[in-house]
Amino acid sequence: MSHRRLSSSSPELANPLDDDDLLHEIMLRLPPQPPYLLRASIVSKRWRRLATDRKFLHRFRIHHRKPPILGDFSYQRGKFSFRPYLDLPYRIPPERFSLRPSGGKQWSCLDCRHGFLLFDDRISSQVIVWDPITDDLHIVPYPLQFHESRIVLIQSGAVLCAAADQGHVHGACHSSPFKVVVLCSFPHKDEAVNELITFASIYSSDTVGIWSDLVSTTLPWSAIMFPIRSTLVGNTLHWLLEMNTTDILEFALDAQRQAGC
Repeated sequence: MSHRRLSSSSPELANPLDDDDLLHEIMLRLPPQPPYLLRASIVSKRWRRLATDRKFLHRFRIHHRKPPILGDFSYQRGKFSFRPYLDLPYRIPPERFSLRPSGGKQWSCLDCRHGFLLFDDRISSQVIVWDPITDDLHIVPYPLQFHESRIVLIQSGAVLCAAADQGHVHGACHSSPFKVVVLCSFPHKDEAVNELITFASIYSSDTVGIWSDLVSTTLPWSAIMFPIRSTLVGNTLHWLLEMNTTDILEFALDAQRQAGC
C-alpha cells in the first residue's frame, strides 16, 4: 500500500505588510495624535518613507478632518508663552514654540488662526506673521496707503490660511499661503461729527509686497472697541465693536468690503 502526500502548487502567500498600498491604508486609520504616526515612521526606512509621503499626509488630514490641538498661546503684559496640552512623554516643551530674540516685547499679538500668529511691530511700522511649526517669520511693512493717510497705528488685524486646493483641512497650514487683514481708525475730519472712519487693507503672501486698496466705513465714536479678536465665519471676518452691544464690523474677504451691523 502506497501513501501520497498532498502538496500545494500555489506560491507562498506574501506578507500583507509588504504591500505599500495596504500599509498606507493601515496607517491612514491610526489616531491623529502625533505619537502614533511618529511611532510608525521609526519602524524602518520604508515605513518612514511611507509615513512622510506628502500625498499620504494629505489623505491622512482629510480622513481625520481636524488635526489634534497641541496647545495654546497666551500673550499678557508683553509676555508670550505656549501651553502644551499633550501628556508626557509627547508633551511639547513650551520653549519649542518660543519667538526668536528679535521678537521683543515691542511686538503686540493681533491674532492666531490656522497655525499662524500675527504680530504688530509698531516701532518698525510692520506686521509679522510667524509659523511656530517651521519657525519662519514673514515681515510685511505697513500698507503704503496708511502712511499717505497718516495712519501710524494698527488697531486690529487677522491672519488666515489662503490655501485654495480642494480637500484642504485647516490646522496643518504651515506650507500654505496666508492672508493678513489690518484695521485702523481715526476721527472724522469734521470735528462736529462724532464718528470714526475705519480703514482696512488685505495682504496675500501670493503677491509679495502688495496690499489691496483701502476700504472704509464710518462707525460711531463710542462703538469702537479695539483691539478685539476677529471671528471667521465662512469667508467673512467679524469684529465685535462693543462688549455690551451686538454691533459687529464685517469684512468680506471675497468682495473686500466693510460693513457695520
